[in-house]
Amino acid sequence: MSLDLLEPNGLYVLLFIRNDPPKLNDFHWGLYLHSNSDTGGMKYHIRNSGGGWLPDYAITGGVLKSFLLVGLFQIARIPAGATNDVDTIFKTYDQQLNQLPGLTCRTWVFDVLKLLQKHWNGGVLLKCTDIVALEQEIMAWGNSNAFGASRNKQPRPVSASKLCGL
Repeated sequence: MSLDLLEPNGLYVLLFIRNDPPKLNDFHWGLYLHSNSDTGGMKYHIRNSGGGWLPDYAITGGVLKSFLLVGLFQIARIPAGATNDVDTIFKTYDQQLNQLPGLTCRTWVFDVLKLLQKHWNGGVLLKCTDIVALEQEIMAWGNSNAFGASRNKQPRPVSASKLCGL
């Protein structure tokens, strides 16, 4: 699959399998803000190095080639003028990651998504009103596509939330 099929300024949840064979509801979670098909976009996630959680953000043109990637699940369309604000929002917890109780890559994703539900410039950046239902929708989608990732099935699936007004 080509980056041409991703929506410019589309915000996607990334899921990665952790085991082969995949285990039910067991994913590494991240976010991806697509810029365009020429440059790709920005991948946001946190990882545990054994000594604590670290933010790991990078520009990537190869998100669809990421190792163990289940696929991309679109949850928002970010206005062009808001991408810098979204970048700042995603970095909100960077200095306190290891002080957040019960932190995982999944809880971090939903903590920053809750920030996108707050008012911004007369609207909201994330139109999903029920974060719990969104998590369930993404988890079900991930479970249905996890075995494809373990078999390196190409192209990786790209889907969109039915709950987020896309």
